[in-house]
Amino acid sequence: MVIADQLPPHHLPLLTFEGFTFDPARGVLTAEAREVVLRPKTTAVLAHLLAHAGQVVSRDALLTAVWGDVAVTDDSLTQCISEIRRALGPSGTSLLRTHARRGYMMATRSRPVVPAANPAPPLAPGSAADVLKPASNLLRSRLAWVALVVAGCGLGLSVAALMGAVRAPDPAALDMVAPGDLSPWAQARQLLAEGRLAQQGAEPFPVRLRASLPLFIRALELDPSLADAAAEASFVHTNLRSYNASQDPAQDLREAERLAALALAAKPDASMALAAQAAVLRQQSRFAEAIVFYERAGRPVDRANIGIIHLLLGDAEAALPWLRAALQERPLHEFAGNWQVYLGLAKLMTGQPDQAAYDFLAPNGDSRFPLEERLLYRLVALHSAGRFAEAEALNADLRQRDRALLARPLRALSVSDEAAYRARFASAVLEPLHRMGWDEVGR
Repeated sequence: MVIADQLPPHHLPLLTFEGFTFDPARGVLTAEAREVVLRPKTTAVLAHLLAHAGQVVSRDALLTAVWGDVAVTDDSLTQCISEIRRALGPSGTSLLRTHARRGYMMATRSRPVVPAANPAPPLAPGSAADVLKPASNLLRSRLAWVALVVAGCGLGLSVAALMGAVRAPDPAALDMVAPGDLSPWAQARQLLAEGRLAQQGAEPFPVRLRASLPLFIRALELDPSLADAAAEASFVHTNLRSYNASQDPAQDLREAERLAALALAAKPDASMALAAQAAVLRQQSRFAEAIVFYERAGRPVDRANIGIIHLLLGDAEAALPWLRAALQERPLHEFAGNWQVYLGLAKLMTGQPDQAAYDFLAPNGDSRFPLEERLLYRLVALHSAGRFAEAEALNADLRQRDRALLARPLRALSVSDEAAYRARFASAVLEPLHRMGWDEVGR
């Protein structure tokens, strides 16, 4: 096992968050002119929490990541947490949160800091240093852009995985690359990182998707072997269809299929390439085949999609553990709102309305399901659970809303044409709504 504070210092990039700069190589946390030196174990704890920013990390996971097989008491970790909060100053408690009986979470997002190269003095033409300069520039360029790409992928990685990704290319490969070939390699990875950053923000998700697509396509043009760029571009097309934001669904599906094939050809075993192929198969309603590719991809989002597909096939019982696992692993994922609604539908279909009521009330992140639709599902859950006072209050509120919004086709009904799914949806959702007087819904 690789312990965070045993990693080579030059593999540890600077990180910035909420006005702080964290140097894990030196164990220093800086805010404006204040610099705090942390103990090595405290440094490793903070690095691990930042690598999992936005996620609750259990005490056991922190103890394993930082101390490995060395037996220590809980007090050792508690002391590190206290030291981090003191270093963070007045915002320590709000940034580093304790979740009772679950663990700790850094309520922020961090990004690597890519320092500018120091200017070098002029060199005499033909000197040894001048001959070695292209290889040195390549090394710095690759390290910098790999750091950016890691940031674009999200910070749900372990510290060991994060640091292992930032390493120098093989020296033999450096000798084979001519100086004129360096720019496209670096530019492609920069564009990939910029495309991922373009998908973040407050604008509607389809808007962010369209902004990112040209960046992924340009990256792929510069480096056709960049599987992640092809996969990300494929996801844009499938997600536009999923969010009912496609201007030409048939063309989007064709492009998604083409780009997923390019990603698989470039890197057949990569999670992103496998997931892109799975997303295409799902759009084609080839659900059983899609599950196979999602299982091979193996990320939390892929596990969520396995659960959704089981639900779309009408097997709500099989959907439950997959969706629960994904939400537990990545509760702040940008698609967690969708996962939670699907989880609620699965609970309704399996006779768990009381548990389902919450899932429709407060989904996390973006959701493809409009608020009015989610409130109708909550109404069914409350009524079916015997919580009649709450159901009546919600029913009265809904009847004051725009009937056109409430009467539009339910997205959850249109996501699958499988007979088993539609039968269970009708029994668990539509029939109760119709009995409560919502005759126009789902017709």
